[in-house]
Amino acid sequence: MLAPACTYPPAFGGLSQESGRSAAAGGRKKTRTIFSKSQVFQLESTFDVKRYLSSAERAGLAAALHLTETQVKIWFQNRRNKWKRQLAADLEAANLSHAAQRIVRVPILYHENSPASALGFSLPHMSPPLVGFSGGVSYPLGTFPAASLPFLRSQMTGLV
Repeated sequence: MLAPACTYPPAFGGLSQESGRSAAAGGRKKTRTIFSKSQVFQLESTFDVKRYLSSAERAGLAAALHLTETQVKIWFQNRRNKWKRQLAADLEAANLSHAAQRIVRVPILYHENSPASALGFSLPHMSPPLVGFSGGVSYPLGTFPAASLPFLRSQMTGLV
């Protein structure tokens, strides 16, 4: 059997979530609910299955966990907000990771008969292109010395 959630009084002078009144101004502030581990487990398990509850589902879950429907409703609201923040952070991390692995397409700047040293740097040894292949060859940006980047940029206007 699950124990009811514990509550403790808030710090003096805070604002109530429900009314916005100051505790010092005579309004009584609602205490913060502390959920037991088993209650959090059941709430999280339900959230994993369903992000939104109907009123009947909320009432049933609240009764099973010895909580009020309002406590369950607010818990789900807070959990959805946390879930959205986590999704945004994961998306941002994926974008940063993708940007760090970006490959720059560089047009072929030499002919097979002209030495690469005439360009001021050496190119990595590459196999000849496959039949039917036309266009640039992809090189990671770190392949080229930093001094050659202005030259490469001047050759790539409108290509990247």
